[in-house]
Amino acid sequence: MQKLLFPDIKKTPNITLSDKASCYEMIWEDGGHIDQNIYDLSNLEFICEGPPPKKKIDLLISDIGCPLVSERLKDKLQEEKIENIHFYPAQVLNSYNKDHYSNFYALNISKLESCIDTEQSEFKGRIINGKLRGIRRINKLILQPTTSAICRVTFFRRLIVVSDLALTVFNDSSFSGIKLIEPRRWDGFRGEKQ
Repeated sequence: MQKLLFPDIKKTPNITLSDKASCYEMIWEDGGHIDQNIYDLSNLEFICEGPPPKKKIDLLISDIGCPLVSERLKDKLQEEKIENIHFYPAQVLNSYNKDHYSNFYALNISKLESCIDTEQSEFKGRIINGKLRGIRRINKLILQPTTSAICRVTFFRRLIVVSDLALTVFNDSSFSGIKLIEPRRWDGFRGEKQ
């Protein structure tokens, strides 16, 4: 079974990269290794807009597509030896009360898979010389099996697919702020079809 990974927008605040952050590049959705000789990841600082959440949150996704995970979620993913993921220390500052949360990690997913079933899915795409080069919008999503437990999706990289052991970890009820959606029920944004 596969599901799409999103923050639970009813529980999680919006976060944006701060003016003091060391890297403003849109590298988090690339689905590859991040070369730290090219990109400075020494100060990944994000701003949490609005009042702090009432319960500890384990997953946030920033305005630049960077997933942030809590230290305990990071530890669980590492304990289960989930492959193709890398963690970088990050700080989250709350603009509402100036609280500072340092126990977050930017999560880079370095696996990109072409798993959209283009025959059964309904989407608006870009075709060049008879080949699909990109997808702008998806109305109905059907996925083919992936080879890894967590990956980004070729042609629609903001999607994160989890399966197998990674799905078990993210599905653990002790973690908060996580929304797992079946691909067929995805609304094309961050929620489920009614």
